[in-house]
Amino acid sequence: MKIVGAGLSGLTAAMILARQGYRVEVRERKSKLLPSSGPHTEGIRNYRTIDALDELRSVGFDFQPFSTITTTIRRSPRFMNVLRGPAHYLFMRGTDSHTVDQVLCHRAMELGVKFRFGVESDPTDAQIVATGPPRDGFNILGAGYTFSVEGGNLDMHTAHALFDNEVAPGGYLVITPGLRFHSIYSVSWKEFQYERLLARTESAFEIPWIRQILGRSRWTGKILGRAYFARDPISQAVRGDALVVGEAAGFQDAVAGFGFRYAVLSGALAARAIVEGRDYRELLRAMFGDEFENAYKFREWLDRATNDDYDSMISSLGAEITLGEYVQRREPRAL
Repeated sequence: MKIVGAGLSGLTAAMILARQGYRVEVRERKSKLLPSSGPHTEGIRNYRTIDALDELRSVGFDFQPFSTITTTIRRSPRFMNVLRGPAHYLFMRGTDSHTVDQVLCHRAMELGVKFRFGVESDPTDAQIVATGPPRDGFNILGAGYTFSVEGGNLDMHTAHALFDNEVAPGGYLVITPGLRFHSIYSVSWKEFQYERLLARTESAFEIPWIRQILGRSRWTGKILGRAYFARDPISQAVRGDALVVGEAAGFQDAVAGFGFRYAVLSGALAARAIVEGRDYRELLRAMFGDEFENAYKFREWLDRATNDDYDSMISSLGAEITLGEYVQRREPRAL
């Protein structure tokens, strides 16, 4: 069984197949195991009626987050809302031994999975394609920095987001906590030149509340993330005899760019389709329903949104709201 790509979706599929007794080989063009955007904090949004961790556990993903965000502070240029409740689960991605990437790889190796790094592979020669965003077809860009925990003023259970087209056109700036370093970066659906988006991110560092969070911390690295979402990724999930998982098929959050959940679930469902002889696309439709179409419709609104629209969006939530109240208000939207 051949898998092309050693990202989160490919590793998930490899481990599940190996547990079922399959001989699995994973081929990766990078010379070492490293997420495309480099070491960073990655979150899973918990904005649905089913708890996100319970959903992932149902497909065998048993990792514990290093932190649960219980306070999410969202701002527009003129308004602020505080969301109370377990809205995001945080995981570390990167090369350290405790990161999701390295633990998954280690577990897969213990199950007998063979890895070949630094090799270009023909996706048509694989049963599962997990090659990530198309090299020339990404439509989400992230740009920013990691900064040291020491000297900073970010609580481990608090995340911040700023909706401002001057900082992140069509997207938002986010600040999330980590173990040895925190992350601050802009995610954009309109600006696809890294240096220009990075400059926009840097322009926000003089905003007083951001300056207070950064404090006396120091920069520890840069963040460059490219992502790809499709309006109907399920229609792109089979190419010939290969099952396509993760962002290779466009399984990505069109609204906020949280791809972790889709990577794990699509990788797990592809492995299940092989083990059980099921139709992969039918499994995907049963799992996701009209989720992608709803997200795409809201993305169309976000692409047109002005800063005045962001002000209306944040002010409509009030000064404070609980996660339960927010989930009720947002269904079936995807924000």
